[in-house]
Amino acid sequence: MNFPVINPVSVLPEIILLATSVLGLFVALFLPERRGHALNYLGMVGVLAALAVLPALWGKVQVGFGGAIVADHFALAMDAAILISALVAFLLGLREVEPGADYVALVLWAALGMMVLTSAVELLSIFLGLEVLSLPLYILAGFRRDRTTSKEAAMKYLLVGAFSSGMFLYGLSFLYGATGQVTLSGIQTAILQNFTSHPLFLELGAAFVIIGLAFKLALVPFHQWVPDVYEGSPTPVAAFMSVGTKAAAFGALARILTVALPAGLVHWQPLIAFVAVLTLLFGNLAALRQTNMKRMLGYSGIAQAGYLVVAIAANSQMGIGAGMFYLIAYAFMNLGAFAVVAALSGQNEEGAEIASYRGLVYRRPWLASAMTLFLLALASIPPLVGFPGKFYILRAAVASGGVLLAVAIVIGTMISLYYYLRPVLLMFTRTEDATSPFAEKAHWTAHVAVGAMLVGTLVLGILPGLITGPLQHAVHAIYGL
Repeated sequence: MNFPVINPVSVLPEIILLATSVLGLFVALFLPERRGHALNYLGMVGVLAALAVLPALWGKVQVGFGGAIVADHFALAMDAAILISALVAFLLGLREVEPGADYVALVLWAALGMMVLTSAVELLSIFLGLEVLSLPLYILAGFRRDRTTSKEAAMKYLLVGAFSSGMFLYGLSFLYGATGQVTLSGIQTAILQNFTSHPLFLELGAAFVIIGLAFKLALVPFHQWVPDVYEGSPTPVAAFMSVGTKAAAFGALARILTVALPAGLVHWQPLIAFVAVLTLLFGNLAALRQTNMKRMLGYSGIAQAGYLVVAIAANSQMGIGAGMFYLIAYAFMNLGAFAVVAALSGQNEEGAEIASYRGLVYRRPWLASAMTLFLLALASIPPLVGFPGKFYILRAAVASGGVLLAVAIVIGTMISLYYYLRPVLLMFTRTEDATSPFAEKAHWTAHVAVGAMLVGTLVLGILPGLITGPLQHAVHAIYGL
């Protein structure tokens, strides 16, 4: 009997996160409750160690668990965005969430699931990654048990997440039933050689898989949970969720459509393009009416998901590469904006309304300046990182013949200028009210998070070539080149 090769190196970053979470739970048994926040530093060390491993794994593709897991350049690039979002969740969590090992373990387990989802190439492993990322996030959304909005956010996310997971699993079962294969490459071979016994099952499987991941990406019409969950969740959790979940879902969707369903992607391309346009236009239009900063960033995230799916709809190596760059750019821009919200709001999230930002530059010049740059980057103003990210997606859309996609991107970007620039104008507007609704002093780690995200927003905006080369290798990996 031949046993599959495990190759633990293929999941070395995940092992580090798992070991850190177990160590945190063990240390918590002997740590006084008042020192619970110290475990956040342990979480940061674990995430930084996992990040440090990624460059060492970059040179060679690691295959593990009998071919179920592939740690290629594409997976490692997505892992970097996920780990950065987890690091920011720990930096911001030192003040906003209750101390304890449970928060640290849940964030690490969610990040672990996200990373498995991006590297899995076998149906059961893909579903395992989806569930491991989802279950901790349901709990984290309701982590502030003293708030009704947090409980409501957890319940809504649980119900929607359970429905989407069921749809996704249903789709995977149809793909297996139609092809008799459990690996993405096996499904591709069966389709290309016309070995599919039930073409209708194949179509249903592709539809359910796309719908399941559309919930995670918050694509219209599967977006309704986003604003309420973002507003009700603790700000560090909302920040982590906004980037980490998108990175995992984008990675899984891109890998499934380009590896398992290359012929199906051509068939589904018009529908995917339509959903992308609908998502980016709706997200931007809905954000115009928001008066709460977290809800505005939630609807903004819906629009950003639309841009990411445009990159997939381009159905080309250029498109996938553009989507990866934009995802990393979005990580720095969006995590930075949430970090400023967390630094200002404090434990009770006071001052979350956009109107309270009036005159902020005269009270908190550093945070107001940083928020200005993050919002301008989200609006794709050069020379910030949002501009080259949006430009690469626009170029990929035009190159694929999707002129209407390009027009939709331009229209969506023009609409977004209003709601991104509105808080900026408020922050630079003088007010006679000397009182401030914000927390008096932010934790120093929140300032570290803001500064780190600002550096990424500026440096990659000016020098995007720093990561476009490595990302090209990642694109080649997913296409098997």
